[in-house]
Amino acid sequence: MFKSTLQPALANPLYILGAGAIGSLWATYGYQAGANIRLILRNQATANNYHQHGGTHLISAGQTLISPLAADYPQSVAAPIHKLLITTKTQHTLGALNAIKPHIDEHAILLLLQNGLGIAEQIQREFPQATVLQGSTTEGCYRQSDFEYVHAGHGHTFIGASVNSDKHQQAALAQLAESLSFPPLKVDLCDNIDAVLWRKLAVNCVVNPLTAIHRCRNGELLTRPEIVAQMHEIIDEILAVSAALGLSHWLDDLHEHVANVTTATAANRTSMLQDISAGRDTEIDSINGYLCKLADQHNIKVPLNKQLLTEIKSISNTSQV
Repeated sequence: MFKSTLQPALANPLYILGAGAIGSLWATYGYQAGANIRLILRNQATANNYHQHGGTHLISAGQTLISPLAADYPQSVAAPIHKLLITTKTQHTLGALNAIKPHIDEHAILLLLQNGLGIAEQIQREFPQATVLQGSTTEGCYRQSDFEYVHAGHGHTFIGASVNSDKHQQAALAQLAESLSFPPLKVDLCDNIDAVLWRKLAVNCVVNPLTAIHRCRNGELLTRPEIVAQMHEIIDEILAVSAALGLSHWLDDLHEHVANVTTATAANRTSMLQDISAGRDTEIDSINGYLCKLADQHNIKVPLNKQLLTEIKSISNTSQV
């Protein structure tokens, strides 16, 4: 085991909301690099458990990195939050933000790094003066036990602002990308994050619910002809919605892209499968649910996506009983 002795830098801290896999990944490497980082945990009981555990434990490149990061809960936050990395699940995000709203500077930088779409617009309405940015990562990290995670594979991380962003957002973006690039993590700018997020949503709409329903790893989807046929039908529905939105050019190769991603991540267990297996609620509403809402607004029929939405909700409710 390796325990960092680096002292956090004296600067406005980077707060991380959500100590799940991705939040802990950035927190650990940031701490190891000497950055000033503070976790925001759900409540005092979670914070106590975290401190008793001695911080985050991340298995990386054959060693365990122990990082006793500073950790707050909503009632213990003392300093104004100027920079916040949000890695909570989408369905918990607004509640978690409202719990710390009094501490968030009105001009704060809020970066979303999570699955699903639709939440950024809600956050911008709640925090109209804040700079709301979005990101996408393919870093592989999974939970082994409480505050213990495994960095299973390196990926790519992009952050960007909406295509309607102003110069202030772009400046904040460049600074943030650099400040979040803790080795071995590298954060790059993307001039069209909306396209990246839409392609990610499309893949998640196919792979996440199917692996959760069939309780299988990603690659196993491609070994069963009946599932492959279902994947093609789901993709066709996504393409129909994309066409109605004028976004077809972002998904020209979607059938091939989904197959390539599924093959490249063949050994992975999706976060939705992990949530179902652990009896946790899922992000289905911000994935297939988000697509279905857009489909209804444009009178597009998406029966398979609606079936997946219903089935995952049913499985999730059963697993939590």
